[in-house]
Amino acid sequence: MGNNRSVFSEDELQDYEDLTYLTRKEILLAWRRWTELVGSNVESDKITRYPEETIQELPELKNNPFKDRITRVFSSAQDSRISFEDFLDLLSVMSDKAPLHLKAHYAFHIFDYNEDRSLDEEDLQTVVEKLTGGDPGLLQKEKTKLVDRLLEETDLDGGGISEEEFKHLLTKCPDFVHSFRFSL
Repeated sequence: MGNNRSVFSEDELQDYEDLTYLTRKEILLAWRRWTELVGSNVESDKITRYPEETIQELPELKNNPFKDRITRVFSSAQDSRISFEDFLDLLSVMSDKAPLHLKAHYAFHIFDYNEDRSLDEEDLQTVVEKLTGGDPGLLQKEKTKLVDRLLEETDLDGGGISEEEFKHLLTKCPDFVHSFRFSL
């Protein structure tokens, strides 16, 4: 393929810089990683959507217990198929420069498994199962107690944890911004 820069017009690069938290250099690096994932025959196609399994080969996703949800949430068509621009959105949100409120927004939607705009007991049980990998050392009783405690501490109105309540919770977790990221 040769020079990455020839794939993008100057206007496209500027638009991507304006619309993401990525630098020009990071965008070009993202393109290189993209073509490694989807194949070098991609040429200059930035809109073809690829199956989630292809994108989940990215080292940062490969062993992530939330990889299915991540690809679904970042899919602009909500079909778990990803285009280069969806990939850029993912990398932008996962960059060090993305603000807490944006990271929290996406984390909330990743954890909202039943997609009802609230983190309820069902969602939190799923999150705990994913995080523990079904560890038999943790009793179901302990997992339920953890979920109940989370709801008790965070759910102010009893209707499940809203996105605003979730964002408020994350303001108390200073490491969240640094752990919810990928490196280019």
